[in-house]
Amino acid sequence: MGIKGKRKQQRRQQQQQMQLQETADLDLSSAESSTSTSSSSTSVSTPTSDPEMSTIRSLLLCSIGNPGTLLTTRHSAAHILLPHLTTTPLSQSRPHGGPTASGPSGSTYTTQIFQSTSYMNVSGAAVSKAWKIFKSSPSNPNPTLIILHDELEKPVGKVKYKKDGSAGGHNGLSSIRDSLAGQKTTTHKIGLGIGRPESRDKNAVADYVLGRMPSRDKDLMIEEALPVVLQIIEDIGTGKLK
Repeated sequence: MGIKGKRKQQRRQQQQQMQLQETADLDLSSAESSTSTSSSSTSVSTPTSDPEMSTIRSLLLCSIGNPGTLLTTRHSAAHILLPHLTTTPLSQSRPHGGPTASGPSGSTYTTQIFQSTSYMNVSGAAVSKAWKIFKSSPSNPNPTLIILHDELEKPVGKVKYKKDGSAGGHNGLSSIRDSLAGQKTTTHKIGLGIGRPESRDKNAVADYVLGRMPSRDKDLMIEEALPVVLQIIEDIGTGKLK
């Protein structure tokens, strides 16, 4: 092979090497791009937790009404519904002076239920005592008070929720408000509708609330009011209702 032939061969070899290098660079660039895309597509952002939703709350739900033979009256609507809110049987508690039980719970809250054995109009002392015992226990972080009561101005099956505020003429709530005066306690109130008589006469109203709750009213309260009450308790426990 002459000198010219050798030079042509060298030039061909150099061109082939350059082509091979360009192909290698292209493959490397594609691989890096693919890796970058894959890494980007598989990256997962860490969700930020809501500290309010993760706070553990201890709820004390106090049912107020009348004792003894008056347990089945409209004025004792809260007591009538109470067994449907418990997760353990109601049992007598000497420290509380009345039946207690465990109630609804979730990942952020637990509920203890207390049934007042006082007459409605003097509910304050019993509720105040139960609340004092409850909130002083180190096993009850962020204690919250809920009062379950009858609501004369609401139709049967309806529920009224109110936080603090006036007693609205309800003697049981007035008694509780007076007993808790000075304690800076936020009170969540859940009222169970019991309807009302056509007459506004005081005696007619008294006869109505102290009359036996009809079976159809009990069924309606359990069917319509119970799910709403459970939702309100959950909303208080999760911090949606503060």
